[in-house]
Amino acid sequence: MSSHHDWVDQTVKLHNATKPFAPENGRCLRFAVGDKVIYTNPAGLKFRFSITGHYGPANPCSLYAQGARYLVNSNSPWLPVMESQLQPDEGPMLSH
Repeated sequence: MSSHHDWVDQTVKLHNATKPFAPENGRCLRFAVGDKVIYTNPAGLKFRFSITGHYGPANPCSLYAQGARYLVNSNSPWLPVMESQLQPDEGPMLSH
């Protein structure tokens, strides 16, 4: 691919062809607004957040096409995260 825009276009086209993520696959989203979750970032660090909204862009978006569906109360509340990065917050995190 020659540019970021080409990558975005290809990612969105792949999503539209396969629709692997909820809600396009017919499954409900796992988390609702207000749910307490633990977010695991790409480096493996865990943070406690709450779901503040569901992300649904008006225009084709590579983040959405990659599965980012949730907005959380992080330092970047506009940046959606993927369901695969979230788990229910069921109490205190214990360090090993």
